[in-house]
Amino acid sequence: MNLRVLKHNLVICTVLAGASLPSYASFSGLTEQDEFNIKLRSIYFDRDYDNDASDDSTFAQGIELNYQSGYFNDLISMGVSTYTVLNYNSTGSAQNNILPAGDEKGGVDDSFSKFGQYFIDVKLGDNGHVKIGGQKTKSMLLKSSGSRAIPNTFRGVFGDYKFGNTKLYGYAYDKWSRRHDDKWEDFSTDQSDNGAISVIWGVGASYKKDALKIDAEYLNSHDYLSKLGLKGSYAIKLDQSKLTLSSGVFTSQDDGDLFVTGAEGGDLDDEDALGAVSGVTKSENDGFAYYLDANWKKDIWTLGAAFTKVNDAWIEDNFSGDHGTNPFPTRSLIGADLTNQNEATWQARLGVDLKAVAPGLTTKFYYTSGSDAENSSLGKAGGTADEKYWAIDTRYKVAAVKGLSLRWLFLDYSTDETGSVDGVKGDRADHRVYVDYTIKF
Repeated sequence: MNLRVLKHNLVICTVLAGASLPSYASFSGLTEQDEFNIKLRSIYFDRDYDNDASDDSTFAQGIELNYQSGYFNDLISMGVSTYTVLNYNSTGSAQNNILPAGDEKGGVDDSFSKFGQYFIDVKLGDNGHVKIGGQKTKSMLLKSSGSRAIPNTFRGVFGDYKFGNTKLYGYAYDKWSRRHDDKWEDFSTDQSDNGAISVIWGVGASYKKDALKIDAEYLNSHDYLSKLGLKGSYAIKLDQSKLTLSSGVFTSQDDGDLFVTGAEGGDLDDEDALGAVSGVTKSENDGFAYYLDANWKKDIWTLGAAFTKVNDAWIEDNFSGDHGTNPFPTRSLIGADLTNQNEATWQARLGVDLKAVAPGLTTKFYYTSGSDAENSSLGKAGGTADEKYWAIDTRYKVAAVKGLSLRWLFLDYSTDETGSVDGVKGDRADHRVYVDYTIKF
């Protein structure tokens, strides 16, 4: 029996053993409040591009072992998580998607494992805490991605504190670990050495009272990029329904010597500027964008509409390799950011709760169209583009099996491009299937 088959059989045994346990099994830890769980994710991606050479598919298994102690003396706790990803089958150019590149061209490694989280958590009374070490993070402008077999994580400090209806928070991270390999690495741009960005830090505030919610955050990617975001929402109760109105304003700004030509290689066209030399000449960004959104819910139905307008291109990625944290409702569920220079984007949404068919089953339909995107350096003279996508996102939280959930996501993305607009991506159809099972002890 070869090693790959052995690994797969071990995973199958783990899944079957987990399925034979109740979703809440007994566990004796250091304190009565200790938490331990196993998260299993079977994941399948099938991406079909207009350029057949770019097609790929991956079927893989993610395994998380997550432990966090209760608080000792009501003050300090500790946590650790191990992440493992095993490859069942991959075809095409699937490297660095769910698994790292393998020895063969376009191939992937069979597996990897790592300590994805390792932290201590210090309570600040009953209203806050400080977490130090490797950890998942989630805020308006920076968060761990959950779209692969395992999440990406960050090393550093996060803290928050609540005053009445207001919560203040801040963070500073100096390393991260990607969602597709076992390394912990320093931050960089697309043109710099690793570690050129010494720290990524941010501060924010959230206010919530009754139907009103307001969030604000500032992020700084040292010597490279800064961002500011402000958004708010208000929920209006109608006769047997609810209408939620929301809006947001966001900026991105070049902020240091690292912001040179090609430093953001995926979404800016600064290499097209006269005399530009990648990695050498200074570049600039003064991104600004806003959105308006309305969401109406009644019984099993949800209807939504959104509009986003961008002036100078708004940059999603905070560093090289970042999977981006996009706060706009018009963002693509997969791939493109739809935040190119002068782009205007409309979205319509329809959601249905299919509880009459099966409790826990929901589906949502999206249609999004972005128009008049321009080359970020030369404007219309350098290129223009329209882009659009439609998507179906179906989720099923299985009532009969506690901890089991399924998801199928399909997206079709197409463009009409003249000249060059780097932020517009290649046409593609994308299928993604997730089977998640969590066993809590």
